[in-house]
Amino acid sequence: MSQQYAFGTANQRYPKKLFIDTGFNFTEVKARIINPYTPPSPQPSLREIKMINAPAHIHHSGFSSYKCTLTLLFPDKHSYNDYLSYAGWTHKFYDEKGSIYLGSAEAIKPTVQEAGRRYSVTVNLILVKKDSIERESRFHFQDIEGHWAQKNIEEMAHLGLITIITRDGKPVIYFRPNDFVTRAEFVTFLNRTRRLVERMIRE
Repeated sequence: MSQQYAFGTANQRYPKKLFIDTGFNFTEVKARIINPYTPPSPQPSLREIKMINAPAHIHHSGFSSYKCTLTLLFPDKHSYNDYLSYAGWTHKFYDEKGSIYLGSAEAIKPTVQEAGRRYSVTVNLILVKKDSIERESRFHFQDIEGHWAQKNIEEMAHLGLITIITRDGKPVIYFRPNDFVTRAEFVTFLNRTRRLVERMIRE
């Protein structure tokens, strides 16, 4: 991820900065955010948004979504074309307060004024607040209290490797720590681990 500081971290705060997923990492968009600009605002009517980089247990529609409008002014045609080639991919946006959002473009309107050498893009983003995705989920398995693996089970659940919410939004109450693992469950766990590692590498 392109950072303002050489030794910065993936979760460092950058007020009003936009990054885009280029397939290998998040790269800063080489453009200045100008007016008209609408900061992220909650969209209670939006029922569902699919996140590529979200933990495995965030797949239901029970979290807040935001909408944001950005007008990006690019310094040259090369930067303008670079952004448009990845505009359909995942965006990471830091608002004025440095809060982190992840999402995708709902609508993109490019504008080119060749006479004045002005390249701009107006993009409407549908976002999810990254802070709320990554905070520890409130859950409690009723059958792991005092179990020798309780701490490990809870840590894996916090990372999203263990399902704590069913597809219809209901909490998973029992972990069944002493049951055998099926082949399907084992493959699912490996796939979630792969996605977690890919997300960590991208950030």
